[in-house]
Amino acid sequence: MKIVIDSNVFVSSFFWGGNPKEVFERVINGLDELFISDAIIEEITSVMGSSKFNVNGDEIEDYVEIISKYSKNISVFISRDQNDNKIIQCAVDGNVDYIITGDKDLLVLSNYESIKIMNPKDYLKLV
Repeated sequence: MKIVIDSNVFVSSFFWGGNPKEVFERVINGLDELFISDAIIEEITSVMGSSKFNVNGDEIEDYVEIISKYSKNISVFISRDQNDNKIIQCAVDGNVDYIITGDKDLLVLSNYESIKIMNPKDYLKLV
């Protein structure tokens, strides 16, 4: 499957594992094709670097390198006032099948055009 993973799923994968980590492991194992944008990577870096988490810059950089190694970067131009546009735009540009997210604002959409939007648990049940 072609997928976009929301930044909250990447952060959950890094800190807590579980279904979010399993989704990312599917990408690493070549079962899913991951598309990402610079805006998503910037958000991951910003969240992980916040005072809420005690992660040093080298660890964040290593994690971003792993993500980048297993993904195809899509150039996205987004509106600054619509945070979720970067996820949707990346999915559209990558012609992906699914957006995997924990963001309720995205989940309520259920789908966008032909792209299905679901949480990590439901995605893993499907595949």
